Amino acid sequence: MLYSIALVTSMIVALLLKLPIIPKEKPIRFSFQTSVVFPTPILALGIEAIFRNLFGNYMALAFFAGLFAALMSRYADKLFGEP
Repeated sequence: MLYSIALVTSMIVALLLKLPIIPKEKPIRFSFQTSVVFPTPILALGIEAIFRNLFGNYMALAFFAGLFAALMSRYADKLFGEP
């Protein structure tokens, strides 16, 4: 249940931050552009797993994991640089 909360929250916040649903670069399999589909949900699940192991099972932490994953996906090029 908490994983699904983090997943849905991350996708909704990513859409609100105007991330594209899928990468616009072609071919998609070689694209490094972030989108709602990848890597946002994967980051949300990973961050939720880390929060769960460190702090326990809390619904608020699942929400913050999704929020943090969406923000991290949105600003990944500024955090890690352009590929």
